[in-house]
Amino acid sequence: MQNDSHFYVMTVQKALRPGATADYTQRGTLTPTQGATRDEVFEDIFRGITGRYPELSGASVLFFTLEPNRL
Repeated sequence: MQNDSHFYVMTVQKALRPGATADYTQRGTLTPTQGATRDEVFEDIFRGITGRYPELSGASVLFFTLEPNRL
């Protein structure tokens, strides 16, 4: 049985110095592997963001949603 595609949005923020923050929002679609948990998908997305933008390592997640992509 194959999983359906899911749509996600994740927004992260990190303090750079007093009064300055870096904010980043990523959205996209993915098809979780069979048996994957919501937590595993969350971690994969977060690692993808911080891997692409190392300066966001240690950022706080302000928003996360993961929903089936089919309407």
